[in-house]
Amino acid sequence: MFMKRIISERFVTYAANEKWPSTARITIKMCDAIDLAVMQEALAVTQQRYPYFCVRFRITNGDDGREYFALEDNPRPWVMQPTSKPACLMGPESNDHLLAFACWDDSFAIDFFHGLTDGAGAYHVLRTLTYEYCRHRYDSQLSREGVRVAGDDISPEEWTDPGSLPRPENLKPIPVPAMARPLNLRKEAAAPHREGVESVFIQMDEKQVMEYVAAHGTTPATLLSLLLARAVGRLHPDGGDAAPCVALAINQRPALGTPQACQSLMSGINLLLNSEVRHMPIDEQLKAFRSLIVTQLNPDNVLADFYGFKERMDQLEMLPTIAARRQAMAALGDMADIMGTCGLSYVGKANFGAAERYVREMFAEVSSPFELLFEVSAISGKFDITVLYHFATDDYLDAFIDEARQIGLLATIVSRRPLQVAPIAAFYTTDK
Repeated sequence: MFMKRIISERFVTYAANEKWPSTARITIKMCDAIDLAVMQEALAVTQQRYPYFCVRFRITNGDDGREYFALEDNPRPWVMQPTSKPACLMGPESNDHLLAFACWDDSFAIDFFHGLTDGAGAYHVLRTLTYEYCRHRYDSQLSREGVRVAGDDISPEEWTDPGSLPRPENLKPIPVPAMARPLNLRKEAAAPHREGVESVFIQMDEKQVMEYVAAHGTTPATLLSLLLARAVGRLHPDGGDAAPCVALAINQRPALGTPQACQSLMSGINLLLNSEVRHMPIDEQLKAFRSLIVTQLNPDNVLADFYGFKERMDQLEMLPTIAARRQAMAALGDMADIMGTCGLSYVGKANFGAAERYVREMFAEVSSPFELLFEVSAISGKFDITVLYHFATDDYLDAFIDEARQIGLLATIVSRRPLQVAPIAAFYTTDK
């Protein structure tokens, strides 16, 4: 029986709870109604390609007598619910899996726990599932170029945890400028809070955005991060000792030299709209933000952060029990003080290959400690942006849309509803 200790995903695993389950949902809207039988067949084939995602959580005792989280083989089938309601992960509804699926009307979704993988890992599964579905539903000769499929030779590079590899020697990270205190939207918001979280779905034309990006020598992530920071800054013209700070999610795989790794390997870098940058023209602001990104994406910086964080998790695991570690994580306090004012995550273009012609939209939702979080996807000629929104009025949304408008970009709210992500079973108790 396969079993391996969790290493790289320890932070989210110890921090996850009922309020913040650290789960995500990516929903794909197709060109017509889903054929459930075909989708079930496609899912069964897709599962064969990802044996390292066919696992369940276990608590194991190490040789040192301490408790640890581990992943164990789970031979049961992945679940496809014929409804938009997510299955509870790591429990009977999901056959104890850390991911599950749902399909309804013209849409289907993957729900997954960030202690299993991140958006980059989920994209691979979705590419395979979409390809298999479209191949069986629309075109038996559909090209599989760029898509992982059942029958591939699966490289150990896909499942080897970078956290199990030795720390490189002689790292020389570039110093990052000192940062002002991030504005905390939980305590200092310019709009009233609402009960629960709302998912607000916004679309922008990809061609229009990319033309602006090319003309200004920047990137989509840089531009959208700056527009978000400017929107927050507009509502906080005098932040005192605090400044808007966008935590931009980054993929650690390139710096680690493990581009195929399946683990959850996202971290964040800080983009601060301080008083100096705030008063620059937007072209100069884009250069300032891009400079911050390039510095913090320096491979030695990413590696130093990754292994430094791993060492802190090693220290946490000196506590003998999982309960004690979870208690220590809860004592960290307000995550907004640690992580920044708001967040933005952009995995990159969906790259669904030949199957993309049948896809209309792709929106991501996550459970997050941020009061304001942008999840960005790019597919079928559009940027699909989910804003995870904790406010009762649209002040921050309106400010973002107007910031885009002022530079000639149209951002349109297409729909909105309460956040919908999967709950988790109490996997951290010793009766599992």
